[in-house]
Amino acid sequence: MKHLTSMIRVFLLIGYLGGISAFTSPTVLAAPAASEQTLTAAFLYNFMKFTEWPEGVITDHLTLCSTKSLPFEELDAINGRSAQSKPVRIKRTSVNEPLDDCQLLYLPREENVEQVRHWLKITGNQPILIVSNINGFLDMGGMISLINDGKNLNFEVNLEKVKHVGLKLNAQLLQIARDVRGR
Repeated sequence: MKHLTSMIRVFLLIGYLGGISAFTSPTVLAAPAASEQTLTAAFLYNFMKFTEWPEGVITDHLTLCSTKSLPFEELDAINGRSAQSKPVRIKRTSVNEPLDDCQLLYLPREENVEQVRHWLKITGNQPILIVSNINGFLDMGGMISLINDGKNLNFEVNLEKVKHVGLKLNAQLLQIARDVRGR
């Protein structure tokens, strides 16, 4: 099972990197190991591909929102790529701006914990998939936590919170998660 999980992760990453190869310089693709931010962008893109939002939430595009606190240039590689037959748009946002057009909100660990709690509070029950790489994010009420153990980038899911806001995650995505709470 562990081998299958590793193969699926590699497949998802290869699919992502293959999909953006026209936008990435050969030297980046030739690098022996992808950066954590490149892998994070791949995970976020695949989360958008394998999440189902309630009817009427998605219009003519999918919007991946990220805070302005971190320059996350790797996200630019997925801007305009297709997920669920819709183009993906990247939006840098701040806590004072409306999130109505966000389907996924990424909160990097560079955000302070109080800011993250505030983000979680203002998103409330909106059908926005909220992802972070902050330690203890699921305990704060987050939905998907990215975990870097020094060797691999994995993720954990708070399925109860995901379902509570009306989102559905693909079964294959849940199968490769390191942990799924609230199954």
